[in-house]
Amino acid sequence: MSNSQTEEEKKKKGGCFGCGCLIFIIIIILGSCSAMFNDNEEDDDKEKEKTEQVDIDNKKQVEKEKAEREEVEKAKQEEKEKAEREEADKAKQEEKEKAEREEADKAKQKKEEKACLNIRGNISSSGDKIYHVPSGQFYEKTEPEETFCTEAEARSAGYRKSKL
Repeated sequence: MSNSQTEEEKKKKGGCFGCGCLIFIIIIILGSCSAMFNDNEEDDDKEKEKTEQVDIDNKKQVEKEKAEREEVEKAKQEEKEKAEREEADKAKQEEKEKAEREEADKAKQKKEEKACLNIRGNISSSGDKIYHVPSGQFYEKTEPEETFCTEAEARSAGYRKSKL
C-alpha cells in the first residue's frame, strides 16, 4: 500500500506531471502548426502582392504600347495629310502654270495677229498663184487679190513664194 499511497499523494499534489508534459507538447505542436499556416498565409499574401504588381506592370506596359501605336498611327495620318496637301498644292501650281502658258500663248497669238505681215497674194497672167512679202522686190508693185498675215496662210491657200 505504500505504493498506492504515494500515487495518491502524487495525484493530490498534481500527479506525475506526465499529463502536464503531454499538454505542453501538444501546445508546442499546435503553435508550430499555426506558425506554418501563418507562414503559408504570409507567402500567399506576398505572392498575391507580386501577382498584383505584375498585373499592374502588365497593364502599364499594354497602355504604353497602345499609346505608342496611337502615336505612330497619328504620325502616319499626319504624313498622309501632308502628302495630300503637297499633291493638292502641286496640282494647283500645275494648273496655274498651265493657265499662264495658255495666257502667254494667247498673248503671243494676239501679237502675231497684230504683227500681220500683210502678205500680198497675186495671180499671174499665166495663172500662177504667187505671194509677196514686204521685204520682197515686187511687193510695192503688186496689186493684191488676196492678203495674208502669215506665209503659212498663203501656202495653205495654194500660193507659192515669189522668187525675188
